[in-house]
Amino acid sequence: MKNLIALGLLVAVGAQAQTATVVDVSHSPEQRVVALEQRIQQQSRIQLEMQQYIDTLQQEVNELRGLTETHSYRLNQMLQRQRELYQEIDKRFTILQTQGVQPTAQASIPVTGDSSQVLSMTQLYDSALSLALKDKKFDQAIIQFQRYLTEFPKTTYTANAHYWLGQLLFNQGKLTQAQQQFSDLVNNYPDSSKAADAMVKLGKIAQDNKQLAKAKSFYLKVIKQYPSKSAAQIARTRLNSLK
Repeated sequence: MKNLIALGLLVAVGAQAQTATVVDVSHSPEQRVVALEQRIQQQSRIQLEMQQYIDTLQQEVNELRGLTETHSYRLNQMLQRQRELYQEIDKRFTILQTQGVQPTAQASIPVTGDSSQVLSMTQLYDSALSLALKDKKFDQAIIQFQRYLTEFPKTTYTANAHYWLGQLLFNQGKLTQAQQQFSDLVNNYPDSSKAADAMVKLGKIAQDNKQLAKAKSFYLKVIKQYPSKSAAQIARTRLNSLK
């Protein structure tokens, strides 16, 4: 706001300077030349200061835009996670109902038939997720996710397990192992809600390894295939940083 007021004052001063360009013809030619030079210098100074204020305002706008994008991304991530939790709950109820089990507190722990495998699958996934997000026991979470993918390589939660395992390995700097998990997700589960984020991570790994052409390829693919995802905005930002 202060910058806007200052800019308004400069505009007013500049307008006054422009309206005061009439030179008294009664003065000598030398005096008129000096007066004109002074007015030109004054106008140049005012224009320079106006440009400086405009640049400052533009910088502030860019910073505000960056904060807005960051907050928007974080909100979208929270909403996405909430949607995934609801979807997982619905899927679990559906699985229980198809097995003839009512989703009540008494019947939530089946121990015979195929439904016992369903329970162990969901329990193992929930355990790994809780270790990572709630308890912050990342090493144990990695072991649990690896176990899950070994015991249940093709299930409802396989894509998400690849993503979380890749994220945990990425955070520990194990880029080669993380790359493998993200690649498995992108190649085998392109319709997963985590596919776009995994592809951004692949671009970041390539960028960290100085493979800029490969990183650019991943970012462009995210923007093209998932234009409405928040991951696409991250890809655009990182793509611009490569230029």
